[in-house]
Amino acid sequence: MFLDRLLNQGSMPVLERMLQFTDARQSLLAENVANVSTPGYVQKDLSLDRFQEILQKKVEEQESAAPGGVNFDDVSMDIQEPQHGILFHDGNNRSMEQLMSDQAKNALMHNMAVELLRDQYSMIETALREGK
Repeated sequence: MFLDRLLNQGSMPVLERMLQFTDARQSLLAENVANVSTPGYVQKDLSLDRFQEILQKKVEEQESAAPGGVNFDDVSMDIQEPQHGILFHDGNNRSMEQLMSDQAKNALMHNMAVELLRDQYSMIETALREGK
């Protein structure tokens, strides 16, 4: 009970959800790169803006709720078909430069969330060791 409340308050659920988002997005971006020359393939992506908007609402909700009272599991990750890029005669909207840029940004966001989450767990571990 205590440990569950400790892990489900503050920024930890937000960071965990961000890791899930960046993981799912990286898979879609890799699929897009693999199919860059597939005729008729339509790229897929997760909306970072929409994800951040929903996450922000949950964080605001969390600030006024009891510790661990807000569930982040329902933060949706809707797959969309982005319209950026050049539409080629085969119906593919590929842009290798955009895909590589998106992958790099996504990887940086993932690494940042990992480091912040690692710091959170390290602080909890230190506190538990000091309490013995």
